[in-house]
Amino acid sequence: MPQPIAFNHLKHTADLGLGCEFCHPYVSTGAHAGLPGSDICAFCHVAQQGESAESARVTELLTAGTPFRFNKLFRLPAHVYYTHWRHAGIAKLDCTNCHGGIATSVRPPRRPLVRVDMEFCISCHRTSGQSLDCVACHR
Repeated sequence: MPQPIAFNHLKHTADLGLGCEFCHPYVSTGAHAGLPGSDICAFCHVAQQGESAESARVTELLTAGTPFRFNKLFRLPAHVYYTHWRHAGIAKLDCTNCHGGIATSVRPPRRPLVRVDMEFCISCHRTSGQSLDCVACHR
């Protein structure tokens, strides 16, 4: 499913220095990181920022009162128990471990940049000495 706007992560992370938490408020405290809605974008984009056509479009949507919400890109099976709180909050894992170079992308990817499957998770758990007990991650 396409995103409502062609979000440029690189512009926001590298150029503007915004941390992941600015747009993903629960990245280190919740099960899910949270996806930004138009309310988050409105912090800066109620007035035109920069000169890109997409930035102008964001401002147009906001001033027209058209709400938008980004679509979830990463999905795990319902039987997998995963929390950002444990991985980003407690273990302090860098977002790139599971999300690859998303922070340096200039357009929304159509699919996750990293294939997160059981082997991916088990490999990380083995390397870092974490639990390999099935019930630690599976409901």
